[in-house]
Order: sequence, then C-alpha cells, then structure tokens
Amino acid sequence: MACGRLGAMLLLRAGIVALTALCLLRVPAARAAACEPVRIPLCKSLPWNMTKMPNHLHHSTQANAILAIEQFEGLLGTHCSPDLLFFLCAMYAPICTIDFQHEPIKPCKSVCERARQGCEPILIKYRHSWPESLACEELPVYDRGVCISPEAIVTADGADFPMDSSNGNCRGASS
Repeated sequence: MACGRLGAMLLLRAGIVALTALCLLRVPAARAAACEPVRIPLCKSLPWNMTKMPNHLHHSTQANAILAIEQFEGLLGTHCSPDLLFFLCAMYAPICTIDFQHEPIKPCKSVCERARQGCEPILIKYRHSWPESLACEELPVYDRGVCISPEAIVTADGADFPMDSSNGNCRGASS
C-alpha cells in the first residue's frame, strides 16, 4: 500500500511540476505579443510610437535592433533617399497596432525599392551591396497586402484626418 501511495504522490507532484512549467513557459509568450513604446532613437521622429518585437529582422529586443540599425547612420547622413529612414524604422521598429499585434505591419515593397534605388549606388561606390536582409522582393505590394508607406500615413493634424483635434468634432460637421 505504501508503494502505491508513494507512486501516486510522485505522479501528482510530477503533474504539478509539469503544469507549473507550462504556465511559466506561456508567460513570456504572452508578453512578447504586446505592443511596446518605440525606444530606438533614430525612429522616434516617425509617425508611430508603438512597436513589437521580434521585428521583421528577428531582433528579439529593441536594444538588439538599436545596435543593428546604427550601422546605417552614415548612409542616412548622405540623404540618398527620403524613404530610407521610414523604411529602416518600419523594418527595425515595425508599427504595432491593436489590430495587428500578432503580425507587425511590413513596409511596402515600393518604399524599399525607392530607398534602394536612391542609396544602393552609394553602397556600391564604397564596395558594399544592398543588404540581403532588406530584400525588397519579400515585401508586400501596396494594393495586394497589408503594408505601410509614407503616403499612407494620416496624421491627426492633416486635413484628411476625420476629426478636428482642436474641438474633437468630425471635420465638416457643425458644432
């Protein structure tokens, strides 16, 4: 009888340990799905302030993304493309919204192509090539998928934004 009781207690204890481990494994996964404030200095001037890690380049933290995006500071300084900063930030600190928390929104293929067209000649001049990790071919086309581009950003102060930020009314509606 004592062996039977001991065996049952060991099975119960093993079950509790397994259940505890399962719960602990789920906690980080739940945290990883949440949006977080953008902390990448280069990207703080952009029209979004929330991002999600891992990013499109598989950086698990913004600290890792900062180290990686900083390699482009020299190229950004050449002003080779007005789209380069937007594109890089969309890759390294992708916009995160309530509707797209599970899969961060990628930049549109056209944004990548414009950045590449403007900046690749400078890279080639210094014997570098456009990074494979930033391949434009892998990105969605604007009218065939969900993606972000500078043209698609609507700001709260713009005339095309439906709400007047000064009074909270819909534009075109009488007070």
